[in-house]
Amino acid sequence: MVRAAVLWVLLPFAALACKCQLTLSICNEVAAADIVFAGTVEAIEPSFLDSWNAGQRAALDLLNRESALAQSDRSPAAFAKLRDAYLKVFPDLPADRKKRLAAATSPDQLAELFYAILDHGKRVRLRVKTVFRGESGDDEPPAKTVEVWTAFGDCGINFQTGETYLVYADDDEESNIITTGACTRTRRLTDAGDDLAYLYFYRNYAESAGRVEGFVTGDLLFMRGLDLYHYSERIGAPVQAVVELKLSEPKSGDRPRYAESDDKGRFLFDGLPAGDFTVSAYAPGFPAETRMLAGPKSVHVEKRGCSTQVLVAPPPGAHP
Repeated sequence: MVRAAVLWVLLPFAALACKCQLTLSICNEVAAADIVFAGTVEAIEPSFLDSWNAGQRAALDLLNRESALAQSDRSPAAFAKLRDAYLKVFPDLPADRKKRLAAATSPDQLAELFYAILDHGKRVRLRVKTVFRGESGDDEPPAKTVEVWTAFGDCGINFQTGETYLVYADDDEESNIITTGACTRTRRLTDAGDDLAYLYFYRNYAESAGRVEGFVTGDLLFMRGLDLYHYSERIGAPVQAVVELKLSEPKSGDRPRYAESDDKGRFLFDGLPAGDFTVSAYAPGFPAETRMLAGPKSVHVEKRGCSTQVLVAPPPGAHP
């Protein structure tokens, strides 16, 4: 079996780009995930699959070298050296994999085990810091640690030991296995600012945990480039503006809220109660200058829900 002697081929293939069928906004991701939590990585097993393991290449070279020798020299001694190499590279295999390793009788079977290990992915143990969704019942304390499985390669998360992550995961009730991957919003806590703003209200203030986000663009035909299946944080022909959000039927004391669209045309409001709002865009310089560029546009927000809106405004330099 040829591939037993060329295990190195597998690593480049594992690094191919992962194509996600669907990417979600924060609201939809929270609704779809079984568990959402912040946690610090304590361990990654097998350590060989740790993307940040500096010894990974040397370990793979060892397996390739001993595999080639075992293919050319079919003696029990050569096979024993190959098995020892696997034990050295994978000292932290689960019990069932260790049984397969002990029961193997040929280099081909060891190669199949190698591929099975990679297909199974990495087991990541995280110490839980904060749970946003999926907490235990009131009579059960939250778990101190959680084991999460992720794919090896570009479809998985390149967790680092000692780093803290915001994790969106699915919990398979039958297998009791928790999984996450590159097509979720799992990321380092440092890189999760927008998510954490929404989750702060989601966890602590459910009655005012709505979000309105969107874009100001100068492209009248923006729908041509709008991918409804893949969430984006940018739009074509972005326009910088001051965006106003106010209740459709304000009560005494209710005041409008304002946000500036960024260089990608994006604006964002968090901490909203369920209800009906209007959103409008004004030229930069508001409120000293009150030139409306777009709107008002009606917006409905569900409890803990998100609404995405696009405001079409004259592009910079255009005359009103």
